[in-house]
Amino acid sequence: MPVRTDLWDDIEVDIDTILTRLTAQRALNLDWLDLTTFKQETVVATQVVGTTWTDLLDKSTITVPTKICGFTITVAGVWAGNAKIRIVDGAGTTKIFPFQAFYTEGTEFDSTVQQIFSFPVYVPVVDGYKVQFCSSNGADTGNPALTVALNNLDVVEVG
Repeated sequence: MPVRTDLWDDIEVDIDTILTRLTAQRALNLDWLDLTTFKQETVVATQVVGTTWTDLLDKSTITVPTKICGFTITVAGVWAGNAKIRIVDGAGTTKIFPFQAFYTEGTEFDSTVQQIFSFPVYVPVVDGYKVQFCSSNGADTGNPALTVALNNLDVVEVG
């Protein structure tokens, strides 16, 4: 019985077609992932409540993966202590920035000075994030002149 070689030709053509389509689809997926939007989040002055962490910006619900690249904070009033800031997940349970417990004004950041991260902080959609602040001194409460404002939070939304 003779072997049919024309079947192999058909299979070869089908495999080439499948590979071409997969390569095209992969390119489309990569192009979609490269779509980005640059934003600067801002928040008006918010009063400090002593050593209690207070949400300055609540982005606990986000719709696309996000990279945070830097910030500028303005601290107003004459504080007994120093402003402290951190970024936590949307639930407020896990700190995602900085590596240490928090950044302290006058040590790791200065009021009105742009802070640029060495590498972006990546936030998955399922987590979201919050920018929080407090004072290092409990006496910094009850005075409406003691505030923190978010001049800009540099954000890149991916996808």
